[in-house]
Amino acid sequence: MTAIGEYALTFNDLKKRLNPDGTMAQIIDIVRQSDPIMEHIRWIQGNLPTGNQTTQRTSVPRAELRRINRGVGNVKSTTRQVTDTCAMLEAHSQIDVELMNLQPDPAAFRASEDAAIVEGMTQQVADMIFYGDSDANPDEFNGFASRYNAYGGKKNDYSYQVVNAGGTTENKQASAWLVCFGDQAAMGVYPKYGTAGLKQQDMGEDWCTDESGKKFRGVTTLFNWKAGLAIRDPRMVAAVRNIDMEQLKLESATEEQKKAIIDNMIIAQHKIRSFSGVDAAWYVPSELMTLINLYYVDKNNAYITRKDIMGGIPEYYVNGIRVLEEQALTTEEAVIKEAV
Repeated sequence: MTAIGEYALTFNDLKKRLNPDGTMAQIIDIVRQSDPIMEHIRWIQGNLPTGNQTTQRTSVPRAELRRINRGVGNVKSTTRQVTDTCAMLEAHSQIDVELMNLQPDPAAFRASEDAAIVEGMTQQVADMIFYGDSDANPDEFNGFASRYNAYGGKKNDYSYQVVNAGGTTENKQASAWLVCFGDQAAMGVYPKYGTAGLKQQDMGEDWCTDESGKKFRGVTTLFNWKAGLAIRDPRMVAAVRNIDMEQLKLESATEEQKKAIIDNMIIAQHKIRSFSGVDAAWYVPSELMTLINLYYVDKNNAYITRKDIMGGIPEYYVNGIRVLEEQALTTEEAVIKEAV
């Protein structure tokens, strides 16, 4: 049986959100995370009702050297089509009108809960951008990790874009992702007949139903978001994967270990086709961001630079490309294998 209060706010929830004087408390979101990927990703309307189809050229023909009185054969290029399906996220916020009437600022109380739902859905989309896997869950869209899931392949393959850092400890791996967002690069997509971004609708007051099927008056907010990821050119994303966090202890990381990470990031950088007209950045988990901060002051550091922001957090760059701390990234990834 569903526990009371699991899916709807209760009087006990209300008490936890009030100051001693009865006013609405400022809630500190300790579960909120930093997801710069959601600030930088560009969203476009897909060309399918369910998402987007991209046609990629996989080869170009070579001409022949012609001789007098001799002809040449016909040539053609080859292409492939990649279909990216959007995921559908939906949530309902349901609050009893009597509960709303018990506190001094009903609108603030409701808005506080709505903000938490928006944050939760944003985190879900950020998680899917990196780790979505439609093979494991057909309701998800494929993220970066499921596409760039091997290393060492041929040029123009997804696996060619991946640099292997050599980690072998299962479920203790991390990745650094260099992503270029642009019209011919990586982008977020929404369905052909859909709308961009998260849609929030106030459904007003109506009859609601509890776990036992009995009715009460409540106010409902509906949230839905149709989102997907398209990578129009696989060469516009690169990654350093199999970074073994079991071996790379931040408090005792050697200069050689730190330098190896930066060297691999530079190798991955030069797998990108072009940085012209795109928004490019490295996205790394918190532990790797810490390592980059520590290596910045190393006497042998030649590639990490810092830009101080007045009244803000310094920005770090590796070989000229900004590095951003992305909390959707985990350090408990599986080991990926060499492409076959």
